[in-house]
Amino acid sequence: MIRQKRSYAKEASFDLLKIRRFGHYLSGMIMPNVSVFITWGIITTLIQYFQGPLQQSFIEMDQLMIQFLLPVLIAYTGGRLIEKRAGVVAAIAVIGMLVDSEDPQILGAMVIGPLTGWNVFLFDKYIFPKVKAGYEMLVRNFSAGIIGMLLGYLSLVIIGPFIARVTQQISLLVGWLIQRNLLLLTNIFIEPLKVLFLNNTLNHGILTPLGIEQTEAAGTSLLFLIETNPGPGLGVLLAFILFSRKELKASASGAFMIHLIGGIHEIYFPFVLLNTRLFAAVILSGMSGTLIFELFQVGLKAPASPGSIVTILANTPQEMLLGVACGIAVSTLVSFLLAALVIRKNQAKKEISEKVTKVTEIRKILFACDAGMGSSAMGASIMRRQLEESGVSIPVDYTSIYRVQDDPHLLLITQNELKHLAEIQAPHAQIVTIGNFLDRTEYTKVVAMLTDEQENEKIPEAIGEKLPYQKVVFLYADGVRGSQTMAMQAFRNLAEKHHVRVDIEKQPLEQLITDQRNLYIVTEAFAAKNVLPECPLLVVGHLIATNKYEKLLRGDLSDVSNS
Repeated sequence: MIRQKRSYAKEASFDLLKIRRFGHYLSGMIMPNVSVFITWGIITTLIQYFQGPLQQSFIEMDQLMIQFLLPVLIAYTGGRLIEKRAGVVAAIAVIGMLVDSEDPQILGAMVIGPLTGWNVFLFDKYIFPKVKAGYEMLVRNFSAGIIGMLLGYLSLVIIGPFIARVTQQISLLVGWLIQRNLLLLTNIFIEPLKVLFLNNTLNHGILTPLGIEQTEAAGTSLLFLIETNPGPGLGVLLAFILFSRKELKASASGAFMIHLIGGIHEIYFPFVLLNTRLFAAVILSGMSGTLIFELFQVGLKAPASPGSIVTILANTPQEMLLGVACGIAVSTLVSFLLAALVIRKNQAKKEISEKVTKVTEIRKILFACDAGMGSSAMGASIMRRQLEESGVSIPVDYTSIYRVQDDPHLLLITQNELKHLAEIQAPHAQIVTIGNFLDRTEYTKVVAMLTDEQENEKIPEAIGEKLPYQKVVFLYADGVRGSQTMAMQAFRNLAEKHHVRVDIEKQPLEQLITDQRNLYIVTEAFAAKNVLPECPLLVVGHLIATNKYEKLLRGDLSDVSNS
């Protein structure tokens, strides 16, 4: 393929690409946990309707969810986005940040999650390949514990205090702006900090005390409206209800009423975090609302807690109801219009990307149905034959849709009705949906694309393609098969490392029916003790601690013999 010259446009777009990736990580951490935010919001809303010990229990449950459950889940999700096993490690690491914190450490969790994932990724890339065969599980478990402990200590003594210090300084800046009557500028800081779950710190630490002072002098205070204005959140949620994907519409609808009537502002924060451009929408919305409040010279008689439309109107003097209502309405409209533009533009890009399927660097084709056996197995067989006839050397396999693992180099073929589930299971895979796995014509376009890609790109054959065996079989006798099980896993790990697809299993010698297409592996002690049939045989000194597997997977068959 002719290599194109790098243009200045591509170089200029590099930073934009990084920003988009950052936004993708934010969305990936928040989206799977939206239901937990909504559950927490419902509990918070219902607390006021209970009394006595039951109310106290709900209050404790509410605090545990926002202080511990949500940060742990977000850190877990953020770590897992980068490296699968890093999720648990990130959940360990974030605990250090929660020890002395009074505020919900949602922001801290969004930092420590990807940081942990990156550290685990580096460990697995540079250190884990040097581990001797047989020690993989031990090293994985201990490395997870050690990395989690070190990052937990780091979050306790450095990351957590740093975030707290930055928050404190921004809060002081907001107070300084208020004292100089620069209320419009306060929204530039207040709205993003709200979305990062620092709303209570701003409201109860700065706005409420200053507002009470103003109320004692003038009877009302506009400061009670700056943070509690529901307009920015209502507009964002309304835009999601009208223009987002189906699964988000349902969540946004429930969140809308909780936010409007219940006054739980935190319920809309995850929706803003799904797309970083929405920060601009809530900032401009907050500024427009504050501007209207200033023009009408309105305020509240007392703090509105919770920030419900009911509480706000109840604390508004009758002569100021029109001004307060106009401020909320204008900020809702501004937020809605800007959020709608962002969401619709984002949806359009997703639709285009779904229609244009890239086949560059596809290393595996996977057929997935509900059960992972019947129709997907037959579809994989048909595709495998068509690829062989076309000279395309890409491994084809089948599985249940529930067992699919995400891989950007995976071409996932599934049924139309399973498309949504496939996108959840493998968001980075290249997905093709078809109506009938047994219809050969469905595969024609896919094979044509793959054929063109291999002709244009000249993708080199995977190491081990010349391995002339259908299966690798580990033999055991007298029911003793513990070492064989461990050896299968070690061999499988090496095969994945060398990008070799091979079926591996174990069989009892007593029931063995030899197949010359298979390779059988035994130890020297096993071969000396038992009479082995004539078949392709690899004899090793130790089933796990041997270098013969590496040679075999590189295409060196010198150690294979026919007994």
